Amino acid sequence: MARILIVDDEESVRKVLSIQLRRMNHEPIEAENGKLAWELLKKEAFSTVITDLKMPEMDGLELLQLIRKNHPQIPVIMITAHGTIDTAVDAMKSGAFDYITKPFNQDEFLKTIERATLSAESMAKEFQRSRAFLRQEEKIIGTTDEMEKVYSLVERVANTSSNVLITGEAGTGKEVIARLLHDKSERRTSPLVRAYLAACPVNQQLENLFGHQDHPGWFELAEGGSIYLDEIGALSLDAQAKVYDALTTGTYAREAKEMRIQCRVIASTDFNLLEKIEAGAFRKDLFYCLNVVPIYLPALRERTQDIEPLVDHFVQLFAKKFKKNITGADDQAVFHLIQYPWPGNIRELENCIEYAVNVADRSLIMTENLPQHLFTAPSSSRPNWEGPLKDNLRLKVEALEKNVVENAIRSAQGDILKASQKLGVPPSLLEEKVLALKISI
Repeated sequence: MARILIVDDEESVRKVLSIQLRRMNHEPIEAENGKLAWELLKKEAFSTVITDLKMPEMDGLELLQLIRKNHPQIPVIMITAHGTIDTAVDAMKSGAFDYITKPFNQDEFLKTIERATLSAESMAKEFQRSRAFLRQEEKIIGTTDEMEKVYSLVERVANTSSNVLITGEAGTGKEVIARLLHDKSERRTSPLVRAYLAACPVNQQLENLFGHQDHPGWFELAEGGSIYLDEIGALSLDAQAKVYDALTTGTYAREAKEMRIQCRVIASTDFNLLEKIEAGAFRKDLFYCLNVVPIYLPALRERTQDIEPLVDHFVQLFAKKFKKNITGADDQAVFHLIQYPWPGNIRELENCIEYAVNVADRSLIMTENLPQHLFTAPSSSRPNWEGPLKDNLRLKVEALEKNVVENAIRSAQGDILKASQKLGVPPSLLEEKVLALKISI
């Protein structure tokens, strides 16, 4: 069930839509103009907003702008009459999710609401994760050489028009990189259209991408900006062929009208597309068309040095959210977090810290506050220490050791004697470790 805000100055319209939404097991809330709707949005949570274009006090476009600026995760559906469809299309280019026309077609209305509520769930999760991943300077938290290479590449290619393919496991922050590419480019004032292909039924992929009848598709809505094709591997072979043709020719047909692609294409995938190509499930030509600028996001287990700053960041985030006086995690808890292989990557770490902050009753998160599954991970999900990199184990142990030592020194405010007492080692040994691990005090 979703809470859906209906905004229209005609009471009869609000009542008709409310009845339809209740039949779909949603909870409708009504507002008679944009100003009242905005007051509600400032105080209450909504999954979706349905708003008329023409209203007194504040019209639908003004309300849309406020929602896009302050609640970008909420889909906005515009209500329009047939004579104002052009205005509705302009609204979609400004960030509206879709529009419905009066008089309402029940089937179209139900489909639109279903797509909006599904999108709202995805957008809410991605919005929370994106806010958590971004620093003030708009970077994913991470200081390893691997992540610095990603930041550097983003800076260098943001203003080009070349297609980008972002790869990496689920939860590594691919959408955040897509947003950085858009926000750091000259396209930042135009739309970034997110196409969630994995959540799109196969029989609707082409309609959503290229549009149908009076409904513009994702490519058209992204005009002047960027389109983010999330999970490109979910495209059917038929859709892959049409996307490849559109990208290579720069045009596609909609209702016998030739349309031009005028946006930057950013795609991502959790899967190994080369394996899908060998299996006949993905077109090789489309892969090479998209993979002009490849960006690989390493898994969290490949950059354990980033775990501690991520933990600190998430602790601050959730301590503020839940109004708890928690300042960090103790050394033993951090040690366990670094040891865990994180198959769900940053997303899983975020969820674990949210749980720990909820249950913690001290100023620091302790080992007993961590979710139990961190200590019972099946052997198949643990890192494989055997392999071509003979120094893998040594490097992992060194990274763990460095994190523990840095934690102890930080908590002792740089006092080597106190830090050595905390670790239970002689000060001389700790000084040797500081030099060997190149730790700055």
